[in-house]
Amino acid sequence: MRIYGVLPAILLAACCLAGGATRVSAQSGVPTLSVDASASRNLINPDIYGIANYGLDAAFAQEIKVGNIRWGGDGTTRYNWMVDSSNSGFDWYFIGGNGEVTPVPGASADLMVKTYAPADALITIPIIPYVNKSSAYSCSFPVSVYGAQQSVDPYLKVNGGDCGNSLTTGGTQLADTNILANHISNTTALQQQWVAHLVSTFGTAAKGGVKFYQLDNEPGGWSNTHRDVMPTEPPYATIVEDGQEYAAAVKTADPSALVLGPSDFTLGGWIGTPAQQNNLYAGQYYLQQMALYQQQHGERLLDYFDEHYYFNVSSAAAQLASTRTLWDPTYNGGTWVEQYDFDGPMQLIPRFKSWIATYYPGTKLSISEYSIDSGQKSVVDAIAEMDVLGIFGREQLDFADMWSPPAPTDPIAYAFRMFRNYDGNGGQFGDTSVSAVSSDQGTLSIYAAQRSADNAVTVLVINKTTAAIASAISFANLKLASAAQVYTYSAANLAAIVHASAVPVTNSSVSYSFPGYSAVMFVIQPAAAPAAATTTTLSASATKAAVGQTVTFSAQVSAPSGGVPAGTVSFMEGSAVLGTAALSNGAATFETAQLAAGTNAVTASYAGNAADAASTSSAVAVQVTQAATDYTLSLSANAVSASASKPGTLMLTMTPTGGLATAESFACTGLPSGWSCNFASASLSGSTPQSTTITVGAMSAAQVSGLRSGMQMALVWPFPLLLIGAAPMRRGRERVGVVSGLLGAIALTALALAGCGGSGSGSGGNAGSQPSGAQTYTVTVTATGTNAATHSTQFTLTVTS
Repeated sequence: MRIYGVLPAILLAACCLAGGATRVSAQSGVPTLSVDASASRNLINPDIYGIANYGLDAAFAQEIKVGNIRWGGDGTTRYNWMVDSSNSGFDWYFIGGNGEVTPVPGASADLMVKTYAPADALITIPIIPYVNKSSAYSCSFPVSVYGAQQSVDPYLKVNGGDCGNSLTTGGTQLADTNILANHISNTTALQQQWVAHLVSTFGTAAKGGVKFYQLDNEPGGWSNTHRDVMPTEPPYATIVEDGQEYAAAVKTADPSALVLGPSDFTLGGWIGTPAQQNNLYAGQYYLQQMALYQQQHGERLLDYFDEHYYFNVSSAAAQLASTRTLWDPTYNGGTWVEQYDFDGPMQLIPRFKSWIATYYPGTKLSISEYSIDSGQKSVVDAIAEMDVLGIFGREQLDFADMWSPPAPTDPIAYAFRMFRNYDGNGGQFGDTSVSAVSSDQGTLSIYAAQRSADNAVTVLVINKTTAAIASAISFANLKLASAAQVYTYSAANLAAIVHASAVPVTNSSVSYSFPGYSAVMFVIQPAAAPAAATTTTLSASATKAAVGQTVTFSAQVSAPSGGVPAGTVSFMEGSAVLGTAALSNGAATFETAQLAAGTNAVTASYAGNAADAASTSSAVAVQVTQAATDYTLSLSANAVSASASKPGTLMLTMTPTGGLATAESFACTGLPSGWSCNFASASLSGSTPQSTTITVGAMSAAQVSGLRSGMQMALVWPFPLLLIGAAPMRRGRERVGVVSGLLGAIALTALALAGCGGSGSGSGGNAGSQPSGAQTYTVTVTATGTNAATHSTQFTLTVTS
């Protein structure tokens, strides 16, 4: 979240206005409630039930089947995966590093993915010009260099000295005069190698690996949070250009990955400086330029338009009313909206969708960071979050993450339980939203959905007032059982969702008295009735395609009785679900670019509902061919230093550019006499990016002698057990740690002569002889593959005494 300049004062004024203007009451009598099971049907994306990972209880995450988990926030902007640490910027005294002596590349992010699997993972990719340099603790404004400052870190001293907040005692902003002391330049190669590492560790997005990548965090606020390395706010044209370059790097490493951006902060970040943006808001300009890139290059880089949003939580009334800013065309939301020149009511989700429709159709919508949590741990926090989740499903949001994670016992945690595990046995709110209308949504909010697993209808009613309200829910186009199950969350018991007594269904209606400040879930099974037979047919936009090409599948479900079936269709390859879509007038479509090479036999499976029986289409075969086999090589660094006693390391990544690429052996040339390259993997193969570690060091006399005699020596570099400590990624007032675990000992076995850079690879010289003084060498790494071209790349080796 970012609020700058006069916005805090504006927010306070707006809070007072909103608190008064939204003190809700029934308009004229009791609000009426209605549900129509055949109207406004749309799929609810489970990715709207996401939570940021920092401190999220793993057992709670499994209990609620958390939709996705996010590696994000200010602390990820300068994360350097090679040293597994970042810099916290202005959030916490510009502290960098984590104190680890021997960091394991990417260990913290890897642990997050493993801990919360099978939840979808969202990884933030830094696009800022600089990232953290070392795992050793550092700070950008040490008092010993920059003098006394307004405040210093009360917990940590770096090199025995205090770390300041970058502001002199008089309030003057200091400038970091030596950025490269604690940072290195960020590059697309560095981030592409990280994605390649994630692919090699977890698989591609299409095969269950990391699915989502976010283009940094709130770039419009870099000049505030990251003012040491970015003292001037970049124009949005720069943010767009950098985003395109890094998104292309992500797509190169994993073509099936999905990219989110620009992920900017509430209001100010969405707007930017229109005069520099074709007279558009920043979000509109971003979409326009991403669409232009696709027109010019034939490649979509942006899959989700993504922004952040923080609600007004100044009072209970304002907190509950502020959910209306997501959708309500009659609710302005206060003067803070007007201050930023938003024309009329915010209508956030419809507004963003209209931007997408105008500037980049086909892009999905995400709110990857939001919070309506007041921190009071009250029932209002819980029901406000339930209101938000209900709106997300009804308004067809594609992706969302709540900041920050609740403790499992916090009231707001029960908001997620209400949707994901209301009965403690895995009971979930339905996955297809249906029409639910309240005559006064500001008093009694209502949301309804149908569950494909058993066709049950789930209805959530939220009383936003302090007084009990008796009302009735009328149902249309649904034959109901005689009773509804009831689950209630209220101030009467903040530690549980209470399974209350069932209520009767009379004349397609349910009557109930809703307690003040409460949420009540009704679960109603449809009455048993013979379902009408259906027929499902399937067609494809192409039956022949190349790997990565988009194919659109169209399903049509018809009923001989003449009715129009409703519900969802799953597009299947064997038993694997490729995707789902809701029927509209009996038709559903699904597009994918993730079909594997070979013959893909795809079917459409209609789930059925209370009125219509399930049916499955005949298979449609799509033949997918691979592009020509080739690959590229890249290194994690252009230079490395080493000595006779201390070898140097860097990472080599092989990225296929089409089909199956196999590098059967690697070799180094140009090394000093008596030195070798040791590759952790003798060869790399596969259709996704793969990486191996290169260790460059001096050979002993015995080792060289063994190589010369043709012996295939096994040299093992000893590595101790590595304990990864807490990485201090902090956001705002919160100090959070990225928990890591104990890794096993790592042993790298040297290759035989062909892969070690010995004789025949240009090393030569006397056994054990070492260069004297600091000398540099241009080392060439060559990969030789079968049925693929030979490629090479170079780095500079500096040998020190």
